[in-house]
This record gives sequence, C-alpha cells and structure tokens, in this order.
Amino acid sequence: MLREQLTTEIEVFKALFEYLELTSYTIFMERNWFSLLWDRSKKPLKSLSSEDFLALLKPKCREIVTERELKSLLDSKKKLRIKYGIDATGSDVHLGHAVPVMLLNLFQRAGHEIHFIIGDFTGKIGDPSGRSDKRKELTDSQITANMKSYSKQIEPLLDLKKADIHKNSTWLNKMPLTDFFKVLTSISFGEVAQREDFRERIASGAGVSMREANYAALMAVDSLHVKADVEVGGIDQLLNFMQARNVMSHDKSIGKPEVVLATPLIEGTSGDGRKMSKSFNNYVGIADEPDNQFGLIMSIPDYLVQQYFISFGDVSEGDLHDLGSFVKGEPLEAKKQLASLIVAIFHGEGKSKKAREGFERKFAKKEYTKDDEVIIKITSSPLGIMDALIEAHGDDLSKSKIRILIEQGAVHRIEGDSSETLGTEDTIMHDDLVRVGKKKIFRFHQK
Repeated sequence: MLREQLTTEIEVFKALFEYLELTSYTIFMERNWFSLLWDRSKKPLKSLSSEDFLALLKPKCREIVTERELKSLLDSKKKLRIKYGIDATGSDVHLGHAVPVMLLNLFQRAGHEIHFIIGDFTGKIGDPSGRSDKRKELTDSQITANMKSYSKQIEPLLDLKKADIHKNSTWLNKMPLTDFFKVLTSISFGEVAQREDFRERIASGAGVSMREANYAALMAVDSLHVKADVEVGGIDQLLNFMQARNVMSHDKSIGKPEVVLATPLIEGTSGDGRKMSKSFNNYVGIADEPDNQFGLIMSIPDYLVQQYFISFGDVSEGDLHDLGSFVKGEPLEAKKQLASLIVAIFHGEGKSKKAREGFERKFAKKEYTKDDEVIIKITSSPLGIMDALIEAHGDDLSKSKIRILIEQGAVHRIEGDSSETLGTEDTIMHDDLVRVGKKKIFRFHQK
C-alpha cells in the first residue's frame, strides 16, 4: 500500500515537473521573438519550398492579385523578375516607406531578380494616388539628390549592388507616341474617371490633369520594359497596378499580367488611425539615431505591435497565433523586442542592445547618466519654461506644441530621485535638469 502511494506521488511529481519544464520552455520561447526573427533575417531563403516562401510573403501583404498566379510562379522554380518603382519625391525615408522593401528583401534572399525602377521621368508628373491636389513637379537635380539619399538609407534592407537599377527616363524619353497610344488602347477612360481620388478632386474643383490621368499607363510601360513577373508596392497603388496588369495582358510580347503584392500603409506612432507620414509628424525615420528609434517604437499603441512585427520581421503564417499570444500577454516586453528588432535592422545588433539598455536605465529604472543629458545654453536665469524649451528644441517644435507638452504634464524637473511636473508659468534656473516627454533630458546652463 505504501509502495503504491509512493509510486503515485512520484508520478504526480514527474507530471508536475514536466508541466513546469514545458511552461518554462514556452515562456522562454515567447520572450525571444527578437532573437528568433533577427536570426531568421540573416538566413538565405533559396532552399524554401514554394509553400513555405508563400507563408512568409502573405502576412506582409494587404492584397495579392492573384495568389493562385503567385503560387504557380513560385512552383515553376524559375528566377522571377520582381519590380519595384519609386518616385523619389523626398530625401527622408521612414518605416512606412520600408514596408514594401521588406518584401523585396525576402525575394532577393530567395534568389530572385530585383528590378528597382527610379521614376526620374514619372517623378516629374507625380503619382496622383490618394492625392487631393497636384504634386509639385521635381527637377532633375532634386530627383538625383533624393534618390542618392533614399538608396543610402535602404542599404540595410536591400543589396542594391545585386539589383538591376533602372531610370524610367531611359525608355520613356525615347518612346514614340504611336507606341504609347497602343498602350492606351487597353485602358478604359471610364475606369480612370471612376477612380475615387480623381472624382473627389473633380468634385472639389481641383481638377485632374491629363498627364496625371496617364500616370498608371506609364507605370505599365515600366512593367512591360522589365518584363515583370511580380510587382511590389503599397496598397494605395492598387489601381495603378491593376491597369498595368490589364496592359500586360493585352501586349502580344508579354501575354500575361504581372502578379501584384500590395502592402498595407502602416499606421503612425500617434495612434490616431492616420498612416505614417512626415506631414503628420507620426513617423520613425530609418536614419534616426538608435535611441530615438527605440523610444519612438516604445510610444506606439499596443494594438500596432503585432502589425509592426509582421511588417519588419520574417513572420510566417504559422507564427501568427503564438506571436499574437505573446503580444497580448506581455505587451511591454513585446514592444521592447519589436524596438530591438527595428533598431538592429537599421543599426546592427550591438547598437540595438545598447538602445534597450539605455531606455530601461532612463525610463524603467529611472536612472540617468551625464551622457544622457543635452546641454542647453540659456541667456538668463531664471528663464520662463516656454522660452527655455524653445531654446532646447530650436525649429523642431513650434511654440504651440511646446505649450501642449507642458499642459499635458510631459515636462518634469528632475531633482535626485524625485521629479516635479512643470507648468507654463514655471521658470528654469541655471543647472536645472529637465525631462521632456519620454526621450529628451536637458541640462540648462546660463551663458
């Protein structure tokens, strides 16, 4: 009897041990999504089956036109021609711009050809997609400078030395008008006129120029020229892509449409539902310093964390359930690992680790070092808080935005282990240490 009881207790302890061991293993795996995704990002993908590669592509796409065609191309085992076009309308690149480039990264690692088209011709027209007005026409020198800046910033994502880089002026400048008319015969004017963005502009009296109406046709010419199997871009380009597919289907030399992979327009950091944009000041710059990138990612709403993981990590369809459970169960740790991943992508693993350590030291453990302080020279002491912060931020923040920060209780004077929330009527003295928001620490010194 005693032996049987002892045996039963041993079995219970064994079962309990196995459960705890499994639970610990599960928690361990959940806490290492950064390591898992960072390791994956460095591996070639040529050996993946078409099913496994498709499982990596699909989570990053808002829409695939069509998935059946894409699967057929992948099953063919041939080296695919992947097209990505950009009109370099600005010099600064943010995470929103990088989302489709992450798809190019996957295709390049899988051994496919990347055809990177610089819209030096179309950039002078301006893509009308989603616009309420006409884009400002760019000069050749502006396009060249913007493209040079853009190329440098996306180097961590794409090996441009292994990509085929084209300027679409090479063929569009030389295209006979008769050839362009042949392209236009497969595009319905009714389809162009029914575009929602065009109808809204016409209704508002802003109008749509004929060259804007023909922008998608020029994109289609680009696709014909590089004989694209697949085109990658944002979901806001979908109408342009569909017209390109139509043109390719009617072209006798091609005879088949390109497959379209349209990525989502990721929401910006402010949590107000608007897409990431420099105009909305809700962006994370690719060239931002590691600490700033980390802090901005930590400021995003929790509901965006999984989408950001999917957009910037090698997240497969089979990962989605476990990733979702991790993000929901440990939102703070998930956000730290996301921030670590994004900083590692653009600055390397070493700087990513330092950025996390710095963030935790400053904002979790409430510790600061002299290296964290930005010294600001003020003209007099005492000085009103508004004037002091204008000195600190320069042209980065307007007076009204500084006032909002103060009124929201985001400005604190640090005194040892304690801090004091400052109001609009408070003053700054020589040697005061002030924290603004979550990221910036200023030490004020009188000149």
